[in-house]
Amino acid sequence: MEIYKHKHLIIKHLTIALLFLFHIQLNAQGKKLEDLSFLELEKKIDSSYNRKEELWIYINHYIKKSKEEKNDEALIYAYRYASGYSVFPENLKYSDSILFIAQKNKNKKLITESLINRSYTLMDNFMHKEALKYIIQAHNVASKIGDYYLINKSKYFIAQNKIYLGLNSEANKELKSCVKYFRSNLKENKLGVDNELFYMYSLLSLIDSNSKIKNHKENVSLLNEAFNYIKKKNLKEYYPYFVSSLGTEAYYNNNFLSAIKYLQKSLDSYNDQWQHYTEIFYIGLSYWKLGNKKEAVKYFEKLDKEYYIGVNKNPQYRPAYELLIEYYASKNNTDKQLEYINKLMSLDKSYEKNYKYLFAKIHKEYDSQKLIDEKNSIENSLKIHQYLTLFVIIISIVLISFSTYKYFQMQRKYKERFEQIISKNTEIEKIPVTIVEKSKTITPKIAGLSESTVAYILEQLDIFEKEQQFLDSKITQKLLSEKLGTNPTYLSKIINAYKGKNFSNYLNDLRLEYIVELLKTEHQFLEKEIKELANIAGFTNAEAFSDNFQRKFEIKPSYFIKMMKENIKTHS
Repeated sequence: MEIYKHKHLIIKHLTIALLFLFHIQLNAQGKKLEDLSFLELEKKIDSSYNRKEELWIYINHYIKKSKEEKNDEALIYAYRYASGYSVFPENLKYSDSILFIAQKNKNKKLITESLINRSYTLMDNFMHKEALKYIIQAHNVASKIGDYYLINKSKYFIAQNKIYLGLNSEANKELKSCVKYFRSNLKENKLGVDNELFYMYSLLSLIDSNSKIKNHKENVSLLNEAFNYIKKKNLKEYYPYFVSSLGTEAYYNNNFLSAIKYLQKSLDSYNDQWQHYTEIFYIGLSYWKLGNKKEAVKYFEKLDKEYYIGVNKNPQYRPAYELLIEYYASKNNTDKQLEYINKLMSLDKSYEKNYKYLFAKIHKEYDSQKLIDEKNSIENSLKIHQYLTLFVIIISIVLISFSTYKYFQMQRKYKERFEQIISKNTEIEKIPVTIVEKSKTITPKIAGLSESTVAYILEQLDIFEKEQQFLDSKITQKLLSEKLGTNPTYLSKIINAYKGKNFSNYLNDLRLEYIVELLKTEHQFLEKEIKELANIAGFTNAEAFSDNFQRKFEIKPSYFIKMMKENIKTHS
């Protein structure tokens, strides 16, 4: 006992000496501690996160200065730092002081800040039921006073509760809004406003929720954004956390070796006071997925040693116990199997109790109110814009009426065209076929071509049509001209002069007349798909077939087929 006392005194004196040396060093570097403004003190605190003695000198001076100047707002922010860097139960005592000062001032902004502080202090101690009550109150007050900084700050903590409940998709929507707000207000430099801190927190949480809901594409740009900002601002304290996010992202992308590498790197890089269960858990899961169950179990058991006895009962780590039970069952180790079954049953009671309460409360008091607010906003918007809405309705009716008129006009036109096509008294416009007789002469319409040459080519085209050579999808103007012993230019001029159309339309019209005749006479072809009909007719694709059908017959092939089927039913 005496040894302990002497040891305690030695440490105490050493600490005082260190603080004295630090005070001398601070004065030598520039401003005296007493001359620092509240904003400068906050920056000093933020940059001293991993130097505890130095950190508390600044925090204690912040508290002292606030009291001396009777600045309750500054005192609340000073106590906020104190609660954030102290441990249970001291952190709750500081939180109580913040609530007391805010309520005494009756300042709604400070009351909101105090409620938010109380909530995340409770969350840090994994007292989620109590924490949720305060954060919902904070969000309601912030919404009433229209303070968007506090609205998004409270929204961030509500999202953390949703993540705790496994509602990752819902949390993701909240976090996107938070990131957008804090990102756009990074340059704001006001006392008590920590946009940068919550930008980093929201970004980290958004990336992790994206990983869990498989929104990997968005994470590529978000991770780049995070690392670029950390490098630009030299925010080394955040680096391990985003490296950890790289690890969980790799895990959910089934890249387990990369997951282990990044997660282990983040564990080696941390320089803070917190337990890092997440990295241990996902390293274990990654080894399990790789088939190295023995190594995975080492990490799960390492997690269990701290997690089970601690206050953190986050249900996301539950699978570790299921896999431990499975592993020891496969090894016939009933003692270990029973140990982890008992632990999991105990944890499940805690999960169930918290889950039911939190789930009901967050939906009843936050999500329901959110829906009511959205409903009220819509109703107000409708009142303001009722004349505009009426105008839009009138325009819509006119447009719908016009569209309906055009539709029925098109349907009537299609019906008329269909009846023309299938009418026995009305033939489809055929391509004129020139019959050449030896006893008659043809006056050449093509300069430079003799009568005999023109007559020969027309005879060959007649054969080309009768033998249905046009059904060959590979036929081209060049190939046909070579077959007829002429050149493409002369062939094109003859078809234009004697058939009244260019080569492409000549060829496609022959194919279309063929397929329409098939559809009219061979009804089994009505059951075939457009793509198949196009192939039969010699078209290379369905689009070309449909476009040409519409061009020639002024009706879509699908509608023609539909009308043919109806016509058959009517006359059967």
